[in-house]
Amino acid sequence: MMAIQAMIKQVRVMSEHKPTNEPLRLEPSAAGAAAGNDQYRIHSDVEKLYILRSMLRSNVMATCYFGHDDDFILTTIIDVDAEQGEMVLDYGVEETSNQRALKANKLSVVAFLDQVKIQFVCHDLEETQYEGRNAFRTRIPETLLRIQKRAYYRIDTPTINPLKCIIPLPAGSMPGTAEVILQDISCGGMAVVDPDARVNFDQGAIYRNCVIALPGVGTAKVNLRVNLVSEIPQRNGLKWQCARCEFADTPENMIAMVQRYITKLELDRKRKQ
Repeated sequence: MMAIQAMIKQVRVMSEHKPTNEPLRLEPSAAGAAAGNDQYRIHSDVEKLYILRSMLRSNVMATCYFGHDDDFILTTIIDVDAEQGEMVLDYGVEETSNQRALKANKLSVVAFLDQVKIQFVCHDLEETQYEGRNAFRTRIPETLLRIQKRAYYRIDTPTINPLKCIIPLPAGSMPGTAEVILQDISCGGMAVVDPDARVNFDQGAIYRNCVIALPGVGTAKVNLRVNLVSEIPQRNGLKWQCARCEFADTPENMIAMVQRYITKLELDRKRKQ
């Protein structure tokens, strides 16, 4: 138990000090832009170009979602042409996914620039060549979201008797589930630590029907979309795997349970103080 407590504390410290262009905290909404985020929507061509070029300069990794089966590719912006109103995206790793993306009418792109969520929609990708390699060409989006404020309050979970999440593993895995430790939680998602690296988290992947026992509230079943994966090296040569996830297509009653647990945890801590 002491080892687990020390592990969670070390991960929190290293997460706070680790420089990265990826998000250190979870943000709201999944691939589809919610109407409630309209206050963050940018229409100005000047502002859009500034953000897209900043993503280009910083080589920000973006997740491009398409289709009806949670298909996605990882890409980056490699050129922005303001005169033509076009931009070029890097090709994905898997050719089959690239071909499905080319056939999709609508693609939702999600990325994080300086820990701020950037989200926009592309239509009708075209295959092109850029500096001698395959790439995608598309129109500069009509609008984009730049979510500057945190819509969800994140709270660290207990280090004594830490919360655990049961994640189903792919068919044929033995055992069929893996247990990970929660580092923090919000109504938008959570961060987990997988000391045994049994889940093998992939950025952009969705893990469905994950189970969290929330003391004093009940058991919540959620779907997790992975936003960021990192590894924390240990003195013994092993590595702890960490994943920051957002809730994806999770029922409102489950989110309400998470909110009740966060409120309960806050009240318990205030009483102890």
